[in-house]
Amino acid sequence: MAGAFTRAYNQWLKDFCSYDPQKLQGIGIVNRHAPEEMVTQLYQIAKIGWKAVCLRPNPVKGRLLSDPAYEPFWQACEALGIAVGIHEGTHSRLPSAGADRFNTRFALRACSHPMEQMMAMLALIEGGVLERYPNLRVGFLESGCGWLLYWLWRLDEEYECHYWEIKDTVKMKPSEYFRRQCFIVLEPSEPYLERIIEDIGADNLLFGSDYPHVHWKIDQNEPNFLDISKILHQRLPSATVQKILFDNPARFYGLN
Repeated sequence: MAGAFTRAYNQWLKDFCSYDPQKLQGIGIVNRHAPEEMVTQLYQIAKIGWKAVCLRPNPVKGRLLSDPAYEPFWQACEALGIAVGIHEGTHSRLPSAGADRFNTRFALRACSHPMEQMMAMLALIEGGVLERYPNLRVGFLESGCGWLLYWLWRLDEEYECHYWEIKDTVKMKPSEYFRRQCFIVLEPSEPYLERIIEDIGADNLLFGSDYPHVHWKIDQNEPNFLDISKILHQRLPSATVQKILFDNPARFYGLN
């Protein structure tokens, strides 16, 4: 069933993007329920000309993103130059942070989006995926970026204390893996942007509109790209905004 859904979605998206393939770049999906099919699906996505795929961060059939069953997939992503976007969702049938103890959408969204992304990042680092595939590009989408500073600090602290336990798969600090090959999506209204840029830099930050979902408003109207750009320009230097809105997304998605 999951395989049929992914094939149908990719075909629909291909048809949709065919209206103007120079401007419309699709993000494909693959079926994590059947790891043996993922590489074939990935090559089909690359053949269309798309530059990225999207995965859920959650365990699927008990498999973390670092599970050996996915090794051929990660290898193919690096070889093909396909970026991987990690994106959580609420009220799914997959195991999700907080779902074992909360019922309200308020609580489930508060937990699932950042916490599942934190654990996905940990799985890719602790499981050695980023070590084995240094040219793999991974983006953590629609979870904000405020959690990043704490999480990288915490992982670095744990690494200093327990590096001997994972020394065969993790050869440098977790924060160094992030800086080398990971990206994270910010929201213009987040209060910690300046501190994150001060500590980590702006080279790993992406803007995401979450279109067509809108979670905040400007002057009681739906925000558009120019409004969002103005907010970022009010807070950040123009060169930094250029990176966040254009340069970094182009680098992550492999666009000219």
